[in-house]
Amino acid sequence: MRLPIKFLFVPIILLAFDASAANTTFNHKGIQKGAISESCYRNPCSVAKVMRFDILKKTPQATSIKLKLVGGSREWNAKKTSWNHDFHDVYVTCSIKKPIVKIGDQITVVPINPKGAISGVLISDAELYLHTCHNYYGAIEEAAKKYGYNVKEL
Repeated sequence: MRLPIKFLFVPIILLAFDASAANTTFNHKGIQKGAISESCYRNPCSVAKVMRFDILKKTPQATSIKLKLVGGSREWNAKKTSWNHDFHDVYVTCSIKKPIVKIGDQITVVPINPKGAISGVLISDAELYLHTCHNYYGAIEEAAKKYGYNVKEL
């Protein structure tokens, strides 16, 4: 029995769709060494400068990153940043289903979702996550729609 050629392509096409759905692309170009990430949801703005960027592990569904940051702050209308002199190791797990930011012993599953329901205390984590994982600067709920996040706050 001979199957028409068009029937042979259907499984290949379906396999290609499954593979691309599981293979989320993250963009880390904006958070390399020397990059500055700011979060200004309140005054003063929280500022971080990347001193080192390392990809620790990469799978089709997630990327684990270690950032060595120096923190600072600046007033909304100020151009000058007051820098701290201590470094922080921040670990970011880029994952559509379980986005994580870990600073010290504090592990935060970042509730990025299209409703924008995120508490103020988590906005800096969400913005740092989006800068790190998607090179995205903009509204958190728009990022959720664009990249397919629907993570609820715990």
